[in-house]
Parts: sequence; structure tokens; C-alpha cells
Amino acid sequence: MRQDRINETLVWATGFRRGRAPVTAKAGDWLLTHYTDGGVEGMAQEDGEVGLLGPADGPGNRVLHGELAVREASVTGALAVRNYLDAGQLGKTREAHARALQAFLTGKAEARKALTTVIKKNALQDGLRTRLADKGLDPPVPRWTETALLGILGIGDLTMTSVSFMVLNISDRPFVSWLPFSALTVAAIPVVGGMLGAAHFLGESIRAHSHEPGPRQVIIGAASLTGGLCLALGVAAIRSAFLAANGVMTLSLPFISIQVGLFAVATAASAWAAHPFQAQWRAAARTVRRANRGYRAARRRAGKLAGRVNKLAARQLTFVSKAVSGAWAVLSDGTRQRYLYRRFYALGSSPEPAAEDLWVPPAKPELPREVLDLLEYPDRIRQGSNLEPLESVNLADLDAAWKNLQQQLQDEADADRRTGEQRGPAAVGTYNAYTPNGASRQASAQKRNGGPGAGES
Repeated sequence: MRQDRINETLVWATGFRRGRAPVTAKAGDWLLTHYTDGGVEGMAQEDGEVGLLGPADGPGNRVLHGELAVREASVTGALAVRNYLDAGQLGKTREAHARALQAFLTGKAEARKALTTVIKKNALQDGLRTRLADKGLDPPVPRWTETALLGILGIGDLTMTSVSFMVLNISDRPFVSWLPFSALTVAAIPVVGGMLGAAHFLGESIRAHSHEPGPRQVIIGAASLTGGLCLALGVAAIRSAFLAANGVMTLSLPFISIQVGLFAVATAASAWAAHPFQAQWRAAARTVRRANRGYRAARRRAGKLAGRVNKLAARQLTFVSKAVSGAWAVLSDGTRQRYLYRRFYALGSSPEPAAEDLWVPPAKPELPREVLDLLEYPDRIRQGSNLEPLESVNLADLDAAWKNLQQQLQDEADADRRTGEQRGPAAVGTYNAYTPNGASRQASAQKRNGGPGAGES
């Protein structure tokens, strides 16, 4: 037995150097789950010398207790594998999976809420587009032409105005050392900017007056006109004073004409490019972009949580598969040692026993339900067993809804480009799936036109 202890120590040391396996079963003093080959050989030789297995028709003990011990040891080893799996691996994995699944469901709910917000914001923008179509207006477009024209006018006027401000005894030195322009430019910027800003507001009020009746646009237009003309005439007077101070002909009338002309051109450009619903459309587009960014962020977070859940589900499958292999290995090794026992029993018997019990195939051991669950995995899994695969998750429904929404938007954009006109108030749009109240745009149009609405007949 001392040699057996030495062999067990060497086997343990070899396994320690190579790293412990995920599922192991080792021999112990209080729970012997495995016999060494040397122990089985010695036990078989002792039984053979004693003649434990007598003739079939004679007296004697016909039970090979040594072989039975080897057989039951393999069952104990398989149970140890299942016990290790239940206590050490499956429990921890299932607890972590439950927490990760709960976090995923929360993240998915947040992503779904964000997607609902995207749908609502797109529906609001579509409603504004329909309102514009009712008024015979197209959606606003970028105003780069007006911006470029106002920039050119501002730079040209700023050059002349900043020089004439020298009559006010303003220094032409740099305003601060790290700025590339002087105090004259700093003083002229509010004047020129105010005049062009007044022209911009005046043009917008002129364009919006027919769509927004009431005193608001009248007040804005009157204030813009008064402020713009005052600034234009003031700049012309300053230039005339600057020329008079330098002994040059004042040319007051030409300067007044230039300033008033610049103001008029800026007003005309603003009125040409202005849109009465520019602010509302810009706000609606901004909320749509913000909602899209919010959904993408929520989708990324939910995707990471889904990956964590699926990783734990795959880990559980790996642990169970390794345990199944370990149980089969333990039982197969038990069968091998039983044959080894019979061989050394026969070699140790003198004379060789004539009993046929040694030559028949060894009977299979009776296995407990827990071991059978492992051996039948994955063909048969008892309901409620901890060997059941953990739930895997995905975001396919969210991705399908998002793809459907993007396809709807793209289809309507293509239809608009083909027809060359925006949606009409009674057209059947493809936004039915995300209207705020669930009713179609056709029903909304019918209700607006006096016809039966949603839910009516």
C-alpha cells in the first residue's frame, strides 16, 4: 500500500504541474473514488491465491468482492463528477446568468423605449411635413447661398467701416496681442453685424407674414427696418465725417446709397431664402437626430449585455459537456480495471479456475439518476434539471423594427425624388407603423377633411 501512496502522489504532482482540469475526481482517505492499477492487480492476485471464486457446482463464495469494489468505485467517481459540476460550476454560472439576464432585459427595455422615441419624433416631423404640404410649402433646405452672400457683404462693408471709425479717435493697434485685428475692427463688427442681422430678420418677417397673421411679424419687421436703416445711415455719416476730417469731399449721398443698397440686398436675400417654418423644422430635425443617437447608444449597451448573457450560456454548455466526458471516462476506466482484475485473478489462481464467471462480459453497474442525466445529455434532459441549457438572447426584434423604419424613410425619400414633390395631406404614407396614436395617415387626412376617421365607419 505504501507504493500505492507513492504512485498517487506522483500522479497528483504531474497534474499540478500541467494545471488542474475543469472537472477532476481524486482519491481521498474518506471518499475513495478510484483504485490505482497496482491496487487492483494486488487485490486480484490475493483473491486468486485464496480461490475466492469456487467451482460453479461446488461450495464456496462465488462473488468477486474486489471486482464489485472496482465497479462501485467507478459509480462513485461519476457521482463525484456530477457533484463537482452542480456545486462548483453550474451554481455559479446560473447565478451569474440570472443577474446578466435581468440586466439585459432592463437594457433591452431602455433600447425599446429609445426606439419608440425615434418613431414618435419621426412621426412629429412627418406631421410637420404634412402641415407644410397643406400650406403649399416645401420643407426648408440649407441656406448656404444666403449665408455666403451675407458673409461677402459683411466683409466688404466691414473693411470700409472700420477705417472710417478712426474719426472717433479709436486706436488702430491690435485689440489684444494674440488677435489678428485692431480695435477699429472690433468696434465696427457690431455695427455691420447689426445691420445685416436686421436685414435678415426683416426678410424672414416679410416671408412669414402671409403664413402667420398677427402683430408679431409686423413688430419684428418694423423694428428690423428701423434698426437697419439707422445703422446704415449712421455708418454713412461716420464715413462722411472721416473724409471731411481728412480734407476730402464727403460724398454723403453716395455713401448713404451704398449702405441702404447693402441693407436692401441683404433683406432681399433673406426674404428669398427664408422659410416661415424654418425654426420648427430645424427643431424637429434636431430632435430626430438626438433620438437616433440615443437609440444607437442604447442599442450598443443592450448588445454588450446580450453578449454577456450568451457567453454565460455557452460557458454552461461547455461545463456540462466536459462533465459528460468526465463521467463516461470514469465509467470506462472502471470497466477497464474490472478486466484487469479478472486477468490478474486468473493469473494468481493455481490451478487456473474453470469457472465461467471470469469469461462473460462484466455486468453494467446500476447508475443513479444524476449520473444517467449526464450520460443521456443532450438527448434527454429532465424538465427542471439544472442541466437544461441557459436562455440565449438577441436583439433581432429591435433590429428588424429599426431596419423597417429606415426602409420606410428611404422609400418615402425615393418616392419624393421621383415625383419631384412632397407628400400631400391625403396621401397614403408608409409611416402608419409609427404614428403616435396608431392610426394611419390616411385616417388622419380623412378626419381632417371631414370624412370618417380612425375607429369610425
